[in-house]
Amino acid sequence: MSDGPNGVRGESLGSTRTPGLNIPTSIVVGASWDVGLANQLGVLLGREARRKAVHVVLAPTVNLHRTSIGGRTFECLSEDPELSARLATAIVRGVQSQDVAVTVKHFVGNDTEVERMTVDVQIDDATLREFYLRPFESTVIDAGAWGVMSSYNKLNGLHAANNRELLHEILRIDWGFDGCVVSDWFGAHDTVESIRAGLDIPMPGPATIYGKKLLSAVEQGAVSEAEIDPRVEAVLRLIERTRADDFPASSSETTIDDEHERDIVRRAAIAGTVLVRNEGRALPVTPGSVESIAVIGPNARSTRTQGGGSSSLQAIHTSNILDGLRTRFGDDVVSWHRGTSIDKLAPIVEANQLRTPDGAAGWKVEYFDRDEVDIAPRHIATSDRSALVFFGSAPPEVDPFDFTVVMTGEYVPEVDGTHDVSLVITGMGSLTVNGEVLVDDPLGLLPRGREYFGYGSEEQVHGLPMRKGMPVKFEARMRTRAGFSALRIGIAAPPDEHELRDAVESAASADAAVVVVGTNDEWETEGHDRDSIALPGAQDELVRQVAAVNPRTIVVVNAGAPVAMPWFDDVEAVLIGFFGGMEMGNAVAAIIAGDADPGGRLPVAYPKRLEDSPAMNNYAPANGVQRYAEGEWYGWRGQARNGVAPLIPFGFGLSYGESVWGAPRAQVDRSWPRCDVVVPVSCVSSSPATVVVQCYVRRAGDVNPPRLAGWCKRTLDPSSFADVSVHIPWTAFRRWNSARRAWHVEGGRWEILVSRSSSDVESTLIVEIDECESAPSRGSDQPPSRPG
Repeated sequence: MSDGPNGVRGESLGSTRTPGLNIPTSIVVGASWDVGLANQLGVLLGREARRKAVHVVLAPTVNLHRTSIGGRTFECLSEDPELSARLATAIVRGVQSQDVAVTVKHFVGNDTEVERMTVDVQIDDATLREFYLRPFESTVIDAGAWGVMSSYNKLNGLHAANNRELLHEILRIDWGFDGCVVSDWFGAHDTVESIRAGLDIPMPGPATIYGKKLLSAVEQGAVSEAEIDPRVEAVLRLIERTRADDFPASSSETTIDDEHERDIVRRAAIAGTVLVRNEGRALPVTPGSVESIAVIGPNARSTRTQGGGSSSLQAIHTSNILDGLRTRFGDDVVSWHRGTSIDKLAPIVEANQLRTPDGAAGWKVEYFDRDEVDIAPRHIATSDRSALVFFGSAPPEVDPFDFTVVMTGEYVPEVDGTHDVSLVITGMGSLTVNGEVLVDDPLGLLPRGREYFGYGSEEQVHGLPMRKGMPVKFEARMRTRAGFSALRIGIAAPPDEHELRDAVESAASADAAVVVVGTNDEWETEGHDRDSIALPGAQDELVRQVAAVNPRTIVVVNAGAPVAMPWFDDVEAVLIGFFGGMEMGNAVAAIIAGDADPGGRLPVAYPKRLEDSPAMNNYAPANGVQRYAEGEWYGWRGQARNGVAPLIPFGFGLSYGESVWGAPRAQVDRSWPRCDVVVPVSCVSSSPATVVVQCYVRRAGDVNPPRLAGWCKRTLDPSSFADVSVHIPWTAFRRWNSARRAWHVEGGRWEILVSRSSSDVESTLIVEIDECESAPSRGSDQPPSRPG
């Protein structure tokens, strides 16, 4: 097994990782609204899994964006269950076409990182079925998912990994699932109840709650062999489906850099980039039409292409936005100033400022069994950064159950002054600088912080005077074992008090200013949520000052979740690229230059304020319980019901081209029930127009916000015409009847809102359908299974 969903990491042995494809994060896939592209990305994930000797990809993540601050928002597709369901279904089909299994995760209610290991998420039955379970249901019934991962949290009183209602009644009986259920890492707690619930593989391995504990339970009569047989069958079936005998996990990992695959990754980044403001046609900026572009912001050079946590991996290469713009417009046109810092911790140092003891770039990494550092190391490597992260085993020469890693080398300062040197460590260890011991924690007793899933120590910071160009010697030690561990050394140079002023001055003299704002994996990561939607550091002030001096200010948002934009009306253009994968820099440059049309539509509404998010009223757990008291009225639908206008609506996005929509018509199969809505669309511009026709449904006469039912994305050539057809399946009309444990479709008149976004309705239709009831085992493309 290996983590996804924005690539396949493979084994991560501190300084040694096998580079691979870094596809855009899931929120970008959600923003693409492109089912076919999602399938292509799934195929790439399957291929990458084979290259990394992986049988099971721990992906896709289909939890919903219940709030705007979830630490793994970037890793999930959307706030909307239907958009998430159809895109995830396409991804699953793509992965499994390569004989690689998925584990659709996290089943279910892991929509926050707050107390995620223990919190009891309480969701009413209808909301659970119609919203939070919907993406899982679709991947299982429609795509035939081979695997599901249970979540850390409890659901309505029971941990997901031993919740029989969830793993047996819903998953296997209602949906007909015949695959394998794995737990999240260390997320299984009860041997007997997990077997009876339907947990097949507790991770990170059977020894956690099965193995000897299960054998003991059998010997004591608490578990019968007949109860174990289905769990064995599920694992054997997984082995057969993934052809594990033909592709052993012991195979060597490989890297393949294929231009066709890079092109898919780049197209995906473009398809999921959302243009949300473009006044006075500030975009595109045609190459040759300007003599100077001031590129500003830390994320321009340190573009974040993936979030933090278990999904992180080493990309084959990464194009940052600054390099992308320089390549497209020329070094003589593009200048760069950082303007401000967004670092939460002292930043990790890259190889260009590090030297090994023999003078090479990077730091030397030595591995010793146990703490035997006075003898020859068992393994030697080089790290290209001042941090080590272990996901998996240890190097083959090393005792994986007890080893010490020692990282040594020099840091070469670029400026004079006091530098902050920091250490975050998950285990026992020390940090020595120029012979002085700064941190010594031989028993691992440092208080824990939020980093590295809560296993990392609080950041230990020491100020040290340094001189430009004068090497400083570092030695860090950590004693650990295989699994997960991390050693992070950060070094922060003294701040440049003039950098904001210098950035603004460069913008004032440029023909256009591109300000790249955003976050990084310290702010958006697995393990903890954000505290607010405000951009970190002085980025808001940076944008305000740049916009005041340059009338063509373009802001690129490099963040994996909604952020506040108090300057939104003060700038000419805003482009949201999220965490766009390894080709993000080239993709953003292509959009800015007009080589590509920004194809995205928001998969989540952007609130003006965090408190506008309806679920925030029920965000913090009380006595270990997190109640989804808002029910279905979270996200954009809850805001609309409360009369609260978003900053940017769900489903919104602009194109460089213009389109005109004609009167829609509906073709209804009322007895199924299902319908197709056909919308005549014309491109009336000299540029191609990207169109996403969105259809929302509600009962005729209902004044509450409707639900997304279907959509179709098309790109129209200049001066062309097309009939755009949106299919609305019977599942769009159904509602859950808890008493009958069945789906019910209310017959009569339904309203279909044909829209450009959730708040921009082009026209409405009324259709009539027949009442029906269905068992819970029928998919979107199957007729309801009527009882009797």
